[in-house]
Amino acid sequence: MASPDVHEDKARDRTGLTLRGARRHVRPGSFPFLLVAIAALYLLNGLAIDSGVGFLVVQGGRLGVLCAGIYVLSAHRLTLWVGVVMSVLAVTFEAGLWPVDAHVGRVLEDSIAVGFFVWILAVVLREVFRPTTPEREAVIGALCGFMIILVMFMRVHGLVEAVFPGSYQANGPLSSQRSDAALEATFQYFSTITATTVGFGDVVPVAPVARIVTGLEAIVGQLYLAVVIATLVGRVVARRE
Repeated sequence: MASPDVHEDKARDRTGLTLRGARRHVRPGSFPFLLVAIAALYLLNGLAIDSGVGFLVVQGGRLGVLCAGIYVLSAHRLTLWVGVVMSVLAVTFEAGLWPVDAHVGRVLEDSIAVGFFVWILAVVLREVFRPTTPEREAVIGALCGFMIILVMFMRVHGLVEAVFPGSYQANGPLSSQRSDAALEATFQYFSTITATTVGFGDVVPVAPVARIVTGLEAIVGQLYLAVVIATLVGRVVARRE
């Protein structure tokens, strides 16, 4: 019969192997944390929880995406520091630490957030298209990229509505009568059906700039799916030959 010390040694060995395996797959520049964080934020935004607790939960989700994004950017010093500067600016504007009008602060916050997502998307796509990137990492990165596009354009639509009120028409209350949580849920939904070219017609861009942004998102969404899927399939075929 094995002694307790032997069982403890085996347990420590199994734990060590598990941790070493996790370190190999989750390292600076990898994507699993980002995918989980941005999927969680997408879910929280879609629920439109209009309460104090809901606000805190959503802010926690945003903080999670910021941390996951910084983790991805940490593979290179330049991408890391640019991401840190943009994330700090976004957080301070959202917290109202700058002496600017609330409306101006919201516009600046959305603009910086869009820039932050574009920066992460560029880094993610660089790794996805890199021939040496493992297939699993490339697939997770491709999923991250699509989720980033959805959340990024959600912010862009919100920015357009903030700068040009009434740019979108939707069933139900007017945009000016909706809470911030309801607006974000609406624009996230609109971003999703636009990028996937479903277009139910319950949210309609009516201002020229809103129509331009909507058309641009539809083009980006379709090109992304076509190019990324073709790249991943070609990589799999090439490695099997």
